[in-house]
Amino acid sequence: MRITFNWGTGIAAVYTVFALATTGFVTFAMSQRVDLVSSDYYAQSLRQDQRIAAERNAGLLEPAPSVVLTGSGQAMLSLPSDQAGAAGAITWYRPSDPKADRTTTLALDRDGRQHLPLSGLMAGQWIVQVRWAARGRDYYYEQAVLLP
Repeated sequence: MRITFNWGTGIAAVYTVFALATTGFVTFAMSQRVDLVSSDYYAQSLRQDQRIAAERNAGLLEPAPSVVLTGSGQAMLSLPSDQAGAAGAITWYRPSDPKADRTTTLALDRDGRQHLPLSGLMAGQWIVQVRWAARGRDYYYEQAVLLP
């Protein structure tokens, strides 16, 4: 038996290839790992205006907040000395692996500094997010840090 190739066979072949390609892509897409930056997007979006105001407050501080890597396996967070009584949290956010995130309590010394140990943190890109409240105002500061 010989199959002749005519326009009907061509249309059937194109539809078959299209259906197989679509099925293959859907199977591939469904097998990929999807990590969300946050599991509570909606709640965070409701707090977005508050965060913008807190970032603005932190931007007005003199001297500006900073995170500096020291050579002793630590990082040093510096805030203005008048923020020394602040209460808040420091989050080490790992963009590539949300399970690696780590949060510690803000505990500044008299000079507005806090030493942050780097033990247990993988090498690579981290974002240090600092949220604190002092003198009735909220503040938010973040800085990207590349750990060796």
